[in-house]
Amino acid sequence: MTNTISDVAKPARRAQHARSSAARHALIDATLACLAEVGLARTSISEICQRAGLSRGALLHHFPHKNELLVASYVTWIDSKLSTLEQRIEAGANVRDEVSTWRAQVRETFPMSQEFYWALRNDADLRERFNAALLSHSIGADMTGLPAQTHIDESPQPALTRYVIACFLRGLCLQELFVHDPSIPDQAFEHFTAMLSAYIEHPLVQQA
Repeated sequence: MTNTISDVAKPARRAQHARSSAARHALIDATLACLAEVGLARTSISEICQRAGLSRGALLHHFPHKNELLVASYVTWIDSKLSTLEQRIEAGANVRDEVSTWRAQVRETFPMSQEFYWALRNDADLRERFNAALLSHSIGADMTGLPAQTHIDESPQPALTRYVIACFLRGLCLQELFVHDPSIPDQAFEHFTAMLSAYIEHPLVQQA
């Protein structure tokens, strides 16, 4: 009798887990769509629920606080973008090719990141929740080892090098919003790439 009850209960629990997972994904997808289309300031609980096709009670069941949903959504989004970046860069890529691909990726993602960065600056609770999430997630290091087997991976500290690249490119995206001469960020990018190439690739040539 016990085995029969157990056999019935397991499929029910699996079905419940699947429904719960689907609801969380729907809420996260709806939140990301809102952030991309209307911005964080105009992203409301009502709008998220409508897009997700779920009630407010269902949202609060999975994410008791709006900031919890925002953090989960942004972390999920970053994770997917890092996976995309890994796929875009070919094994064996030289420094210029890899950094150019990074730049294209950062340009695509910067508007969404800018929305979230501004919110972090002005919302202490959101900032605390986000920092806590980073402690338990691989993106928290912000020094991804992706992708593997490029010229940068042959440098003394590839993860730290990629961290520097990411910081520079985010700053460059910000500068592009303010410069009168649009060629200046491109010149800065070329200069940065040339310096990085000299630092990483010239020693490799000499050793060979």
